[in-house]
Amino acid sequence: MAKTPAVSHFVAVSDLSKPAAEQEGILVEVPGTAGDTKKNRAKALDIVQEMWEKEEIDVNRFPDGLTQDHIFYVPSNSPQVKSSSNVSDSQELLPIIQGAQEIIQLTKLQLEVQEASEQAAQYVPIIKVILERSRPLTSEEKDLAKDKKYGKTIEKLGSVVATQEEYQETCSGYGDLVLNAIAWQLNQGIDSQAEKKDKN
Repeated sequence: MAKTPAVSHFVAVSDLSKPAAEQEGILVEVPGTAGDTKKNRAKALDIVQEMWEKEEIDVNRFPDGLTQDHIFYVPSNSPQVKSSSNVSDSQELLPIIQGAQEIIQLTKLQLEVQEASEQAAQYVPIIKVILERSRPLTSEEKDLAKDKKYGKTIEKLGSVVATQEEYQETCSGYGDLVLNAIAWQLNQGIDSQAEKKDKN
């Protein structure tokens, strides 16, 4: 199995003056050593500033400018923010950061479910026969069902699907804040392209 490259996730919160539940932002992935480090924060800020300079982000999106204060670390799978200068007074995650964290975790779980489903695909005819009690298993199916991989694969699939469903149920719904920010950015891009065409 290939080793996944280390990445850190940050959210660039667009308007810090808004109440926490209304803050939106841009999810940024920083390759390299994972973690909330000064170097990674600087890289995240550089990525967002570059997007801003290329007009991939509307200037009005960051009414107070774009500084390190706007960059928030998204801890992987941790219910609380690690020590961070931006949220030193509060141990609770900002809603947009919680939403970003949930999106990342849901993506990982979806990939696990898909991989487990692909491994279990060869057993679908056996499972159907067993559930429907429609006919005896063929010799080939019997051999597959006796293989120790059969039980482990089915069990793994059940476990990852249950984990995914349980996590989905406990999600805050704040992932929409990230989705809204993406949709807003895409609409801005479409609007600005349309404006440029109109001018030409």
